[in-house]
Amino acid sequence: MSTSPPSVLPRKPSGVRVMVLKGQKELSDGVPNKFGKGTLLSKNVEIMNHCFDDVERFMSRLQQAAEAQTVLNQRKKKNERKTKKDKKSQEDSLLTMKASPPPEEDFVNIFQKIKYSFSLLDRLKSYISQPNAPELLHHIFVPLRLMVKTTGGPALAASIISPALTNGAVKLLQEHLTLEENELWTSLGTRWTSPCSHLGVTVPPYTPVFLDGWKPQTHDSTGQPFEDPIELQHKVDAFNETKQKQSQQEESHYRCSYDFVARNSSELSVLKGETLEVIESSKRWWKCRNSYGEIGFVPFNILEPVSALNMTEKDGSVVSCPSLKATTAATTVQVYIHAVVFLLCTVLIMNDELLQRIARRRGSFKQTADNSTPLNYDSSSSEVAAWLTAKGFSTLTVKSLGILNGAQLFSLNKEEFVAVSPEEGENVYSQIMAEKTLLTHKERVMYCNRVKISFNTDVTSMLI
Repeated sequence: MSTSPPSVLPRKPSGVRVMVLKGQKELSDGVPNKFGKGTLLSKNVEIMNHCFDDVERFMSRLQQAAEAQTVLNQRKKKNERKTKKDKKSQEDSLLTMKASPPPEEDFVNIFQKIKYSFSLLDRLKSYISQPNAPELLHHIFVPLRLMVKTTGGPALAASIISPALTNGAVKLLQEHLTLEENELWTSLGTRWTSPCSHLGVTVPPYTPVFLDGWKPQTHDSTGQPFEDPIELQHKVDAFNETKQKQSQQEESHYRCSYDFVARNSSELSVLKGETLEVIESSKRWWKCRNSYGEIGFVPFNILEPVSALNMTEKDGSVVSCPSLKATTAATTVQVYIHAVVFLLCTVLIMNDELLQRIARRRGSFKQTADNSTPLNYDSSSSEVAAWLTAKGFSTLTVKSLGILNGAQLFSLNKEEFVAVSPEEGENVYSQIMAEKTLLTHKERVMYCNRVKISFNTDVTSMLI
Protein backbone atom coordinates (compact mmCIF):
# COMPACT_ATOMS: atom_id res chain seq x y z
CA MET A 1 0.00 0.00 0.00
CA SER A 2 1.25 3.47 -0.87
CA THR A 3 2.60 5.40 2.13
CA SER A 4 1.56 8.83 0.85
CA PRO A 5 -1.97 9.21 -0.47
CA PRO A 6 -2.42 11.30 -3.60
CA SER A 7 -3.67 14.83 -3.19
CA VAL A 8 -7.37 15.35 -3.80
CA LEU A 9 -9.43 18.38 -4.57
CA PRO A 10 -11.47 19.78 -1.69
CA ARG A 11 -14.92 18.24 -1.85
CA LYS A 12 -18.16 18.75 -0.06
CA PRO A 13 -20.06 15.79 1.36
CA SER A 14 -22.45 14.52 -1.26
CA GLY A 15 -25.31 14.39 1.15
CA VAL A 16 -26.71 11.41 -0.76
CA ARG A 17 -29.68 9.94 1.02
CA VAL A 18 -31.78 7.14 -0.38
CA MET A 19 -35.48 7.96 -0.61
CA VAL A 20 -38.26 5.41 -0.92
CA LEU A 21 -40.86 5.74 -3.65
CA LYS A 22 -44.35 6.31 -2.30
CA GLY A 23 -46.78 3.47 -2.48
CA GLN A 24 -44.19 0.66 -2.43
CA LYS A 25 -45.36 -2.06 -0.07
CA GLU A 26 -43.24 -5.14 -0.70
CA LEU A 27 -39.74 -6.15 -1.68
CA SER A 28 -38.89 -8.00 -4.87
CA ASP A 29 -38.64 -11.34 -3.06
CA GLY A 30 -42.30 -11.13 -2.14
CA VAL A 31 -41.85 -10.32 1.57
CA PRO A 32 -44.91 -8.25 2.56
CA ASN A 33 -44.51 -4.90 4.31
CA LYS A 34 -46.86 -2.33 5.74
CA PHE A 35 -44.41 0.46 4.86
CA GLY A 36 -43.31 2.47 7.81
CA LYS A 37 -40.75 2.54 10.57
CA GLY A 38 -39.46 -0.89 11.44
CA THR A 39 -40.57 -2.56 8.21
CA LEU A 40 -38.19 -4.67 6.14
CA LEU A 41 -38.07 -2.12 3.33
CA SER A 42 -37.28 0.79 5.66
CA LYS A 43 -34.67 -1.34 7.45
CA ASN A 44 -32.84 -2.05 4.19
CA VAL A 45 -32.90 1.62 3.23
CA GLU A 46 -31.46 2.57 6.63
CA ILE A 47 -28.63 0.08 6.21
CA MET A 48 -27.91 1.52 2.76
CA ASN A 49 -27.74 5.09 4.06
CA HIS A 50 -25.44 4.13 6.92
CA CYS A 51 -23.09 2.42 4.44
CA PHE A 52 -22.97 5.66 2.46
CA ASP A 53 -22.35 7.64 5.67
CA ASP A 54 -19.33 5.49 6.52
CA VAL A 55 -17.94 5.89 3.01
CA GLU A 56 -18.36 9.68 3.35
CA ARG A 57 -16.58 9.73 6.70
CA PHE A 58 -13.69 7.68 5.35
CA MET A 59 -13.33 9.92 2.32
CA SER A 60 -13.21 12.97 4.60
CA ARG A 61 -10.48 11.26 6.57
CA LEU A 62 -8.49 10.61 3.38
CA GLN A 63 -8.98 14.22 2.33
CA GLN A 64 -7.63 15.49 5.66
CA ALA A 65 -4.63 13.18 5.36
CA ALA A 66 -3.96 14.45 1.84
CA GLU A 67 -4.20 18.09 2.93
CA ALA A 68 -1.88 17.50 5.89
CA GLN A 69 0.61 15.76 3.60
CA THR A 70 0.52 18.73 1.24
CA VAL A 71 1.38 21.12 4.11
CA LEU A 72 4.24 18.88 5.27
CA ASN A 73 5.65 18.74 1.74
CA GLN A 74 5.59 22.52 1.52
CA ARG A 75 7.42 22.86 4.86
CA LYS A 76 9.98 20.32 3.73
CA LYS A 77 10.78 22.41 0.66
CA LYS A 78 11.14 25.54 2.80
CA ASN A 79 13.45 23.75 5.25
CA GLU A 80 15.72 22.66 2.40
CA ARG A 81 16.49 26.33 1.64
CA LYS A 82 17.51 27.08 5.21
CA THR A 83 20.79 26.32 7.00
CA LYS A 84 21.70 22.89 8.30
CA LYS A 85 20.85 24.00 11.84
CA ASP A 86 17.33 24.80 10.74
CA LYS A 87 16.96 21.29 9.24
CA LYS A 88 17.13 19.81 12.70
CA SER A 89 13.95 21.57 13.77
CA GLN A 90 11.09 19.24 14.56
CA GLU A 91 8.09 19.00 12.28
CA ASP A 92 4.64 19.64 13.58
CA SER A 93 3.62 16.37 15.28
CA LEU A 94 -0.09 17.05 14.77
CA LEU A 95 0.32 17.47 11.02
CA THR A 96 2.41 14.32 10.87
CA MET A 97 -0.34 12.38 12.63
CA LYS A 98 -3.02 13.74 10.31
CA ALA A 99 -0.95 12.96 7.24
CA SER A 100 -0.66 9.28 8.19
CA PRO A 101 -2.93 7.16 5.98
CA PRO A 102 -5.58 4.97 7.63
CA PRO A 103 -4.53 1.40 8.47
CA GLU A 104 -5.19 -1.36 5.95
CA GLU A 105 -8.10 -2.83 7.95
CA ASP A 106 -9.96 0.48 7.63
CA PHE A 107 -9.64 0.33 3.84
CA VAL A 108 -10.90 -3.26 3.91
CA ASN A 109 -13.89 -2.19 6.00
CA ILE A 110 -14.93 0.44 3.44
CA PHE A 111 -14.28 -1.82 0.45
CA GLN A 112 -16.63 -4.33 2.08
CA LYS A 113 -19.33 -1.71 2.59
CA ILE A 114 -19.05 -0.65 -1.05
CA LYS A 115 -19.54 -4.26 -2.21
CA TYR A 116 -22.41 -4.63 0.22
CA SER A 117 -23.98 -1.43 -1.14
CA PHE A 118 -23.93 -2.81 -4.70
CA SER A 119 -26.08 -5.75 -3.62
CA LEU A 120 -28.39 -3.54 -1.56
CA LEU A 121 -28.82 -1.22 -4.54
CA ASP A 122 -30.05 -4.04 -6.70
CA ARG A 123 -32.41 -5.26 -3.99
CA LEU A 124 -33.91 -1.79 -3.60
CA LYS A 125 -33.66 -0.51 -7.18
CA SER A 126 -37.40 -0.65 -7.76
CA TYR A 127 -38.19 1.25 -4.57
CA ILE A 128 -35.74 4.15 -4.37
CA SER A 129 -35.38 7.53 -6.04
CA GLN A 130 -33.61 10.88 -5.61
CA PRO A 131 -31.20 9.50 -6.82
CA ASN A 132 -32.13 6.15 -8.34
CA ALA A 133 -29.97 3.01 -8.33
CA PRO A 134 -27.98 3.64 -11.57
CA GLU A 135 -27.19 7.20 -10.44
CA LEU A 136 -26.01 5.94 -7.07
CA LEU A 137 -23.64 3.54 -8.79
CA HIS A 138 -21.81 6.48 -10.34
CA HIS A 139 -21.63 8.18 -6.90
CA ILE A 140 -20.08 5.06 -5.35
CA PHE A 141 -17.42 4.68 -8.04
CA VAL A 142 -15.92 8.09 -7.19
CA PRO A 143 -14.65 7.00 -3.74
CA LEU A 144 -13.95 3.48 -5.01
CA ARG A 145 -11.56 4.82 -7.65
CA LEU A 146 -9.76 7.03 -5.14
CA MET A 147 -9.39 4.18 -2.64
CA VAL A 148 -7.95 1.83 -5.28
CA LYS A 149 -5.45 4.54 -6.26
CA THR A 150 -4.60 5.25 -2.62
CA THR A 151 -3.87 1.61 -1.88
CA GLY A 152 -1.46 1.40 -4.79
CA GLY A 153 -3.68 -0.57 -7.16
CA PRO A 154 -6.50 -3.11 -7.14
CA ALA A 155 -4.68 -5.84 -5.20
CA LEU A 156 -6.15 -5.06 -1.76
CA ALA A 157 -9.68 -4.63 -3.03
CA ALA A 158 -9.40 -7.78 -5.18
CA SER A 159 -8.50 -9.86 -2.11
CA ILE A 160 -11.86 -9.16 -0.43
CA ILE A 161 -14.22 -12.10 -0.87
CA SER A 162 -16.90 -11.30 1.71
CA PRO A 163 -19.47 -9.96 1.19
CA ALA A 164 -20.03 -11.60 -2.20
CA LEU A 165 -22.18 -9.92 -4.83
CA THR A 166 -25.67 -11.15 -5.63
CA ASN A 167 -26.70 -12.14 -9.15
CA GLY A 168 -28.76 -8.97 -9.47
CA ALA A 169 -25.89 -6.74 -8.34
CA VAL A 170 -23.61 -8.14 -11.05
CA LYS A 171 -26.32 -7.57 -13.65
CA LEU A 172 -26.92 -4.02 -12.39
CA LEU A 173 -23.23 -3.19 -12.73
CA GLN A 174 -22.99 -4.76 -16.17
CA GLU A 175 -25.92 -2.72 -17.47
CA HIS A 176 -25.21 0.74 -16.06
CA LEU A 177 -21.47 1.36 -15.69
CA THR A 178 -19.64 3.71 -18.00
CA LEU A 179 -16.65 2.44 -19.96
CA GLU A 180 -14.25 3.99 -17.48
CA GLU A 181 -16.15 2.60 -14.48
CA ASN A 182 -16.37 -0.83 -16.08
CA GLU A 183 -12.60 -0.85 -16.62
CA LEU A 184 -12.06 -0.16 -12.93
CA TRP A 185 -14.65 -2.75 -11.91
CA THR A 186 -13.17 -5.55 -14.01
CA SER A 187 -9.66 -4.75 -12.74
CA LEU A 188 -10.82 -5.82 -9.26
CA GLY A 189 -11.14 -9.45 -10.35
CA THR A 190 -13.77 -12.16 -10.18
CA ARG A 191 -14.57 -11.54 -6.51
CA TRP A 192 -16.11 -8.26 -7.63
CA THR A 193 -17.43 -9.28 -11.04
CA SER A 194 -18.96 -12.71 -10.28
CA PRO A 195 -21.93 -13.56 -8.07
CA CYS A 196 -21.56 -15.68 -4.96
CA SER A 197 -22.65 -18.91 -6.65
CA HIS A 198 -19.91 -18.62 -9.32
CA LEU A 199 -16.96 -18.11 -6.99
CA GLY A 200 -16.46 -21.81 -6.31
CA VAL A 201 -15.57 -21.23 -2.65
CA THR A 202 -17.49 -20.90 0.59
CA VAL A 203 -18.05 -17.22 1.31
CA PRO A 204 -18.22 -16.35 5.03
CA PRO A 205 -21.27 -14.32 6.06
CA TYR A 206 -20.85 -10.57 6.41
CA THR A 207 -22.44 -8.25 8.97
CA PRO A 208 -21.61 -4.56 8.58
CA VAL A 209 -20.39 -2.68 11.64
CA PHE A 210 -20.97 1.07 11.38
CA LEU A 211 -18.63 3.81 12.56
CA ASP A 212 -21.30 5.71 14.50
CA GLY A 213 -22.30 2.61 16.48
CA TRP A 214 -25.72 2.31 14.85
CA LYS A 215 -27.12 -1.21 14.61
CA PRO A 216 -30.02 -2.31 12.42
CA GLN A 217 -33.19 -3.55 14.02
CA THR A 218 -32.89 -7.28 14.72
CA HIS A 219 -36.59 -8.22 15.17
CA ASP A 220 -39.88 -7.10 13.70
CA SER A 221 -42.96 -6.03 15.63
CA THR A 222 -44.06 -9.65 16.08
CA GLY A 223 -40.72 -10.75 17.51
CA GLN A 224 -39.55 -12.55 14.38
CA PRO A 225 -35.81 -12.06 13.69
CA PHE A 226 -34.74 -10.09 10.62
CA GLU A 227 -32.32 -11.95 8.38
CA ASP A 228 -29.51 -10.01 6.75
CA PRO A 229 -30.98 -8.81 3.41
CA ILE A 230 -27.97 -9.84 1.32
CA GLU A 231 -27.61 -13.25 2.94
CA LEU A 232 -31.32 -13.74 2.26
CA GLN A 233 -30.82 -12.72 -1.38
CA HIS A 234 -27.97 -15.23 -1.74
CA LYS A 235 -30.40 -17.98 -0.65
CA VAL A 236 -32.98 -16.76 -3.16
CA ASP A 237 -30.32 -16.74 -5.91
CA ALA A 238 -29.20 -20.26 -5.01
CA PHE A 239 -32.79 -21.52 -5.09
CA ASN A 240 -33.48 -19.90 -8.46
CA GLU A 241 -30.28 -21.29 -9.97
CA THR A 242 -31.09 -24.79 -8.74
CA LYS A 243 -34.56 -24.51 -10.24
CA GLN A 244 -33.11 -23.25 -13.53
CA LYS A 245 -30.60 -26.12 -13.68
CA GLN A 246 -33.40 -28.60 -13.10
CA SER A 247 -35.40 -26.99 -15.88
CA GLN A 248 -32.43 -27.11 -18.25
CA GLN A 249 -31.80 -30.73 -17.30
CA GLU A 250 -35.43 -31.58 -18.04
CA GLU A 251 -35.14 -29.92 -21.45
CA SER A 252 -32.33 -32.33 -22.37
CA HIS A 253 -34.13 -35.38 -20.97
CA TYR A 254 -36.74 -37.30 -22.93
CA ARG A 255 -39.02 -40.19 -22.08
CA CYS A 256 -39.56 -43.15 -24.38
CA SER A 257 -43.09 -43.68 -25.68
CA TYR A 258 -42.36 -47.21 -26.93
CA ASP A 259 -39.88 -50.04 -26.52
CA PHE A 260 -37.11 -50.03 -29.09
CA VAL A 261 -34.54 -52.78 -29.67
CA ALA A 262 -31.09 -51.98 -31.06
CA ARG A 263 -30.34 -53.67 -34.39
CA ASN A 264 -26.62 -52.90 -34.36
CA SER A 265 -23.90 -51.65 -32.04
CA SER A 266 -24.55 -47.97 -32.82
CA GLU A 267 -28.20 -48.08 -31.68
CA LEU A 268 -29.51 -48.15 -28.12
CA SER A 269 -32.18 -50.49 -26.78
CA VAL A 270 -34.76 -48.67 -24.67
CA LEU A 271 -37.93 -49.46 -22.74
CA LYS A 272 -41.21 -47.62 -22.79
CA GLY A 273 -41.22 -45.04 -19.99
CA GLU A 274 -37.42 -44.96 -19.74
CA THR A 275 -35.81 -41.51 -19.42
CA LEU A 276 -32.85 -40.69 -21.68
CA GLU A 277 -30.44 -37.78 -21.88
CA VAL A 278 -30.28 -36.46 -25.43
CA ILE A 279 -26.71 -35.66 -26.48
CA GLU A 280 -27.32 -34.81 -30.15
CA SER A 281 -30.68 -34.10 -31.76
CA SER A 282 -29.89 -32.69 -35.20
CA LYS A 283 -31.15 -35.65 -37.24
CA ARG A 284 -33.99 -38.14 -37.22
CA TRP A 285 -31.91 -40.50 -35.09
CA TRP A 286 -30.94 -38.90 -31.79
CA LYS A 287 -27.82 -39.78 -29.86
CA CYS A 288 -28.86 -40.58 -26.28
CA ARG A 289 -27.44 -41.78 -22.96
CA ASN A 290 -29.44 -44.00 -20.61
CA SER A 291 -29.24 -44.23 -16.82
CA TYR A 292 -26.56 -46.95 -17.10
CA GLY A 293 -24.25 -44.64 -19.05
CA GLU A 294 -24.79 -46.52 -22.33
CA ILE A 295 -24.83 -44.34 -25.46
CA GLY A 296 -26.46 -45.01 -28.80
CA PHE A 297 -28.95 -43.78 -31.40
CA VAL A 298 -32.73 -43.87 -30.90
CA PRO A 299 -35.46 -42.81 -33.39
CA PHE A 300 -36.62 -39.32 -32.45
CA ASN A 301 -40.32 -40.06 -32.93
CA ILE A 302 -40.52 -42.34 -29.89
CA LEU A 303 -39.20 -39.63 -27.55
CA GLU A 304 -41.17 -37.00 -25.64
CA PRO A 305 -39.60 -34.15 -23.58
CA VAL A 306 -39.81 -34.73 -19.84
CA SER A 307 -40.60 -31.05 -19.22
CA ALA A 308 -43.68 -31.22 -21.46
CA LEU A 309 -44.84 -34.41 -19.77
CA ASN A 310 -44.43 -32.84 -16.33
CA MET A 311 -46.42 -29.79 -17.38
CA THR A 312 -49.19 -31.99 -18.74
CA GLU A 313 -49.31 -33.99 -15.52
CA LYS A 314 -49.52 -30.75 -13.49
CA ASP A 315 -52.46 -29.62 -15.60
CA GLY A 316 -54.26 -32.83 -14.68
CA SER A 317 -54.08 -34.30 -18.14
CA VAL A 318 -53.17 -37.91 -18.73
CA VAL A 319 -50.32 -38.62 -21.11
CA SER A 320 -51.06 -41.76 -23.08
CA CYS A 321 -49.52 -43.45 -26.05
CA PRO A 322 -51.55 -44.68 -29.03
CA SER A 323 -52.77 -48.21 -28.43
CA LEU A 324 -54.80 -50.73 -30.32
CA LYS A 325 -58.48 -50.61 -29.34
CA ALA A 326 -60.91 -53.43 -30.01
CA THR A 327 -64.63 -52.90 -29.64
CA THR A 328 -65.98 -55.95 -31.44
CA ALA A 329 -64.94 -59.55 -31.90
CA ALA A 330 -64.14 -58.96 -35.58
CA THR A 331 -61.98 -55.93 -34.74
CA THR A 332 -60.20 -57.94 -32.05
CA VAL A 333 -59.21 -60.66 -34.51
CA GLN A 334 -57.96 -58.02 -36.97
CA VAL A 335 -55.91 -56.36 -34.24
CA TYR A 336 -54.12 -59.58 -33.41
CA ILE A 337 -53.39 -60.39 -37.06
CA HIS A 338 -51.50 -57.09 -37.22
CA ALA A 339 -49.93 -57.87 -33.85
CA VAL A 340 -48.49 -61.10 -35.26
CA VAL A 341 -46.90 -59.19 -38.15
CA PHE A 342 -45.48 -56.71 -35.64
CA LEU A 343 -44.12 -59.61 -33.60
CA LEU A 344 -42.30 -61.15 -36.57
CA CYS A 345 -40.70 -57.80 -37.44
CA THR A 346 -39.65 -57.23 -33.84
CA VAL A 347 -38.25 -60.70 -33.26
CA LEU A 348 -35.69 -60.14 -36.01
CA ILE A 349 -34.04 -57.45 -33.94
CA MET A 350 -34.80 -58.75 -30.43
CA ASN A 351 -31.65 -59.25 -28.39
CA ASP A 352 -30.92 -60.61 -24.98
CA GLU A 353 -29.98 -57.19 -23.59
CA LEU A 354 -33.55 -55.89 -23.78
CA LEU A 355 -35.04 -58.97 -22.12
CA GLN A 356 -32.52 -58.75 -19.29
CA ARG A 357 -33.37 -55.09 -18.77
CA ILE A 358 -37.10 -55.83 -18.78
CA ALA A 359 -36.53 -58.37 -16.04
CA ARG A 360 -34.32 -55.92 -14.15
CA ARG A 361 -36.85 -53.10 -14.50
CA ARG A 362 -39.91 -55.04 -13.43
CA GLY A 363 -38.18 -57.31 -10.93
CA SER A 364 -37.95 -61.06 -10.87
CA PHE A 365 -41.23 -62.93 -10.83
CA LYS A 366 -41.86 -66.06 -8.78
CA GLN A 367 -43.95 -68.76 -10.33
CA THR A 368 -47.00 -69.47 -8.24
CA ALA A 369 -47.96 -72.99 -7.38
CA ASP A 370 -50.51 -74.12 -10.01
CA ASN A 371 -51.06 -76.93 -12.48
CA SER A 372 -50.44 -74.84 -15.61
CA THR A 373 -47.80 -75.79 -18.12
CA PRO A 374 -45.30 -72.91 -18.66
CA LEU A 375 -45.75 -71.05 -21.92
CA ASN A 376 -43.06 -70.57 -24.53
CA TYR A 377 -42.79 -69.23 -28.05
CA ASP A 378 -43.82 -72.65 -29.45
CA SER A 379 -46.97 -73.03 -27.36
CA SER A 380 -50.07 -73.75 -29.46
CA SER A 381 -53.37 -71.90 -29.13
CA SER A 382 -54.84 -74.83 -27.21
CA GLU A 383 -51.95 -74.70 -24.75
CA VAL A 384 -52.47 -70.95 -24.38
CA ALA A 385 -56.16 -71.54 -23.63
CA ALA A 386 -55.29 -74.24 -21.12
CA TRP A 387 -52.76 -71.97 -19.45
CA LEU A 388 -55.28 -69.13 -19.15
CA THR A 389 -57.86 -71.52 -17.68
CA ALA A 390 -55.36 -72.90 -15.14
CA LYS A 391 -54.50 -69.35 -14.08
CA GLY A 392 -58.16 -68.79 -13.23
CA PHE A 393 -59.06 -66.18 -15.84
CA SER A 394 -62.66 -65.72 -16.94
CA THR A 395 -64.27 -67.60 -19.81
CA LEU A 396 -64.44 -64.37 -21.86
CA THR A 397 -60.71 -63.75 -21.43
CA VAL A 398 -59.85 -67.36 -22.29
CA LYS A 399 -62.08 -67.22 -25.36
CA SER A 400 -60.60 -63.88 -26.57
CA LEU A 401 -56.94 -64.75 -26.05
CA GLY A 402 -57.10 -68.52 -26.49
CA ILE A 403 -57.05 -68.15 -30.27
CA LEU A 404 -53.40 -66.97 -30.13
CA ASN A 405 -50.28 -69.09 -29.92
CA GLY A 406 -47.40 -68.46 -27.50
CA ALA A 407 -45.41 -66.18 -29.81
CA GLN A 408 -48.46 -64.04 -30.58
CA LEU A 409 -49.36 -63.74 -26.90
CA PHE A 410 -45.81 -62.68 -25.96
CA SER A 411 -45.90 -59.90 -28.58
CA LEU A 412 -48.79 -57.96 -27.04
CA ASN A 413 -48.28 -54.96 -24.79
CA LYS A 414 -50.21 -53.96 -21.71
CA GLU A 415 -52.61 -51.60 -23.49
CA GLU A 416 -53.60 -54.32 -25.95
CA PHE A 417 -54.37 -56.78 -23.16
CA VAL A 418 -56.53 -54.17 -21.43
CA ALA A 419 -58.31 -53.41 -24.72
CA VAL A 420 -59.35 -57.04 -25.06
CA SER A 421 -60.07 -57.65 -21.38
CA PRO A 422 -60.59 -54.40 -19.45
CA GLU A 423 -61.05 -56.18 -16.12
CA GLU A 424 -58.28 -58.79 -16.34
CA GLY A 425 -55.95 -57.33 -18.98
CA GLU A 426 -53.38 -55.98 -16.52
CA ASN A 427 -53.27 -59.25 -14.60
CA VAL A 428 -52.81 -61.25 -17.82
CA TYR A 429 -49.99 -58.93 -18.86
CA SER A 430 -48.21 -59.43 -15.50
CA GLN A 431 -48.52 -63.21 -15.81
CA ILE A 432 -47.19 -63.13 -19.40
CA MET A 433 -44.18 -61.06 -18.29
CA ALA A 434 -43.52 -63.65 -15.58
CA GLU A 435 -43.64 -66.45 -18.14
CA LYS A 436 -41.32 -64.53 -20.47
CA THR A 437 -38.69 -64.06 -17.76
CA LEU A 438 -38.73 -67.81 -17.12
CA LEU A 439 -37.63 -68.54 -20.69
CA THR A 440 -33.95 -69.42 -20.91
CA HIS A 441 -31.54 -67.55 -23.11
CA LYS A 442 -31.18 -70.66 -25.26
CA GLU A 443 -34.92 -70.85 -25.96
CA ARG A 444 -35.06 -67.21 -27.02
CA VAL A 445 -32.06 -67.55 -29.35
CA MET A 446 -33.46 -70.72 -30.95
CA TYR A 447 -36.78 -69.04 -31.57
CA CYS A 448 -35.15 -65.93 -33.09
CA ASN A 449 -33.12 -68.14 -35.44
CA ARG A 450 -36.21 -70.03 -36.59
CA VAL A 451 -38.13 -66.81 -37.23
CA LYS A 452 -35.27 -65.34 -39.27
CA ILE A 453 -35.43 -68.34 -41.60
CA SER A 454 -39.20 -68.43 -42.04
CA PHE A 455 -39.93 -64.72 -41.75
CA ASN A 456 -40.61 -63.91 -45.40
CA THR A 457 -42.97 -66.83 -46.02
CA ASP A 458 -44.78 -66.36 -42.70
CA VAL A 459 -45.45 -62.67 -43.26
CA THR A 460 -46.64 -63.26 -46.80
CA SER A 461 -49.04 -65.99 -45.80
CA MET A 462 -50.49 -63.95 -42.93
CA LEU A 463 -51.09 -60.86 -45.00
CA ILE A 464 -52.98 -62.77 -47.71
